[in-house]
Amino acid sequence: MPEKGVSVKRGAVAATLAVFLLVCGNVCAAGVAHPGLSPDSPKESPWFSEVLRHSARGSRDLLGLPVDPSMVNREIQRLAERLRPEVSRAVDEGQVVDAFRRVLLTEEGFVYDRSASDPGNYLLEAVLARKKGNCLGLSMLYLSLAERLGVPFRGAYVPSHCFVRYEGDTIRRNVEFAEDGAPWEDQRYRREFRIRPVSPYLRSLTPSEMLGVFLKTLGAGYSRKGREEDALRLYDEAGRLYPGLPDAYYNAGVSLQRMGRHDEAIGKYRSALDRDPEMAAARDNLSILLAGKGQYEEAIAEARRAVELEPWNASTRGNLAAAYCGCGRLDEGIREYRMAVEIDPANRRLQSGLERAYISRGSRREAPP
Repeated sequence: MPEKGVSVKRGAVAATLAVFLLVCGNVCAAGVAHPGLSPDSPKESPWFSEVLRHSARGSRDLLGLPVDPSMVNREIQRLAERLRPEVSRAVDEGQVVDAFRRVLLTEEGFVYDRSASDPGNYLLEAVLARKKGNCLGLSMLYLSLAERLGVPFRGAYVPSHCFVRYEGDTIRRNVEFAEDGAPWEDQRYRREFRIRPVSPYLRSLTPSEMLGVFLKTLGAGYSRKGREEDALRLYDEAGRLYPGLPDAYYNAGVSLQRMGRHDEAIGKYRSALDRDPEMAAARDNLSILLAGKGQYEEAIAEARRAVELEPWNASTRGNLAAAYCGCGRLDEGIREYRMAVEIDPANRRLQSGLERAYISRGSRREAPP
């Protein structure tokens, strides 16, 4: 699914990160013993090591920032030791969740930035340096600290969005970073993200599955740089770690489609739809490729289903119109083009398609000016 946003200025990020690396060089505090917390360990977990490895490479490739992962490790350690006494003093699990929110979002000042296309919002080095991240960046921060402290936070995923969930013995609480760490009920996610009762979303993820979410997002960052082969490798790894993640297959389909490898792209879109039949973007792109192969009946069926899922999407309706016109069903194509133009009157591509459809039908005088 397309991810929107603005990019960070490289110089500003580099300067901030340089200060961060100097400040965080030797800030490890002594741990506070508590039977509910994991003892501090000098060893990184395999999961965190993988996060660091991929994040460091992403910082070099996408932001141009060489990073020493040991510095990131020290800052995570510092934050863990900030949290440890607060969590230790908690008298119930609700206070543990509140301690994370208070220390990280209020006292440390980490803030939410919705931009998904800015790698600085999810690569751990930049998130720590700028104290700013999107839903993925802040989720990875929480999960890294929770793992170190032995606190039962888990990642969760809904279409193009993630959050963390506290899975305790007495409470189960979602933490929504877009609302300053507020607790959202599952039903609100179902409503906000139009999640059907049967779907692959909203369940608590394993650490490996959450790494898969991170890698599919990192792959999209490489794709925006035109590095499609690198993106495909990351999508493949994401699919291996989290086989049920529709976006890993959808994103791979987009990269393959850009590369002209249409048959492979069709296979990836079908794999995405096997996991999430309600993914309108996958049906839309699949319909375009099927129409290009002359398979109009199936192309129209996919495009119509995409329109049913997102009736407000003018571009999707325009693709349905083009499929109708491509196989000579001009009246139906003109009807869909007109509806698309009503949704987005300023769209020149749709206006041009409608005009061509009128001309093909031999009724130029009806074409828009």
